[in-house]
Amino acid sequence: MDNNGKKSLLRNSNCQDSIFVGLCSVALLAYSLYHHANDRNTGEWKTSPYLFPVLISVFGLLLAVSLMADALHDLHSVQETANAVEGGAKHNLVGALVFIAASVAYYLLMPLLHFIPATIVFLGGLFVYLGERKWWKILLLSVITTGAVYALFGLGLNVRLP
Repeated sequence: MDNNGKKSLLRNSNCQDSIFVGLCSVALLAYSLYHHANDRNTGEWKTSPYLFPVLISVFGLLLAVSLMADALHDLHSVQETANAVEGGAKHNLVGALVFIAASVAYYLLMPLLHFIPATIVFLGGLFVYLGERKWWKILLLSVITTGAVYALFGLGLNVRLP
């Protein structure tokens, strides 16, 4: 905290998250566009395996903008105590690391289990981490979400899913 009691923008956890998500989204977008342009087997976007990462990166950029707006709003609102800010930042870091580790595990499981089973396991694990304890809700939400993504992208938009 600085002398007048307001947090600097870069110390705001929403701003830090916004920068991180924004950088990851830009990197994913650049990766997808580069590989789509250089893939000899892909002619159109609707059949490109790089369409889904482009969509994810666009949603990530929208999330980054939203987080930055929250950070700017926090600058003008009532300030938290120094201990709450530090505790919240540590909690955000642990949560971000858990989600990164889960995403890496999902990436590694994808070739072994394929899209549908790997996605159900990934979502189920995240629901457990986020605090859901009823197994039927975890299973139902994981299966419905995976089915909706498969129906929308795999069947509706003809995007090749891994």
